Amino acid sequence: MKWRKTMKYKLKLNYTEGELKELKELGKAYDSPIHAIGKLLMPETHGIGSLQAKYMTMEHTKEFDFMADINNVVMGTAVFPNKLYIVHDTNTNSVIYHDDINNKLIWAPLCFYRPVKNTKEEWLSINPAYEPMLERVED
Repeated sequence: MKWRKTMKYKLKLNYTEGELKELKELGKAYDSPIHAIGKLLMPETHGIGSLQAKYMTMEHTKEFDFMADINNVVMGTAVFPNKLYIVHDTNTNSVIYHDDINNKLIWAPLCFYRPVKNTKEEWLSINPAYEPMLERVED
């Protein structure tokens, strides 16, 4: 018998930190996506106010993606976005870039080039001294 690898799906909509936290809690609290969606639509439900507000103000064209995200979270097939960071030395206003010619990481002044983005864990595995210089950035 062949086992099929479970597919994982990126979230279709953008969520705030609070909404992501509520989504994760929703995934822990329910076994059924239908029950989770039903609970979300009940006005007296506590603990998922950000998701309720998101639903109440979203365009109808985004409802399917919202339901798909809830389905994937509850079923354990959602991939949550990683929190990405750059290393920024505010004393010198320098950041770490990738030198494509020499294929290495280098320090250079913060400018219009794109600094290297990694998760916190990835940066700390390179050098734990980077921790106080980590700055959260958008994906």
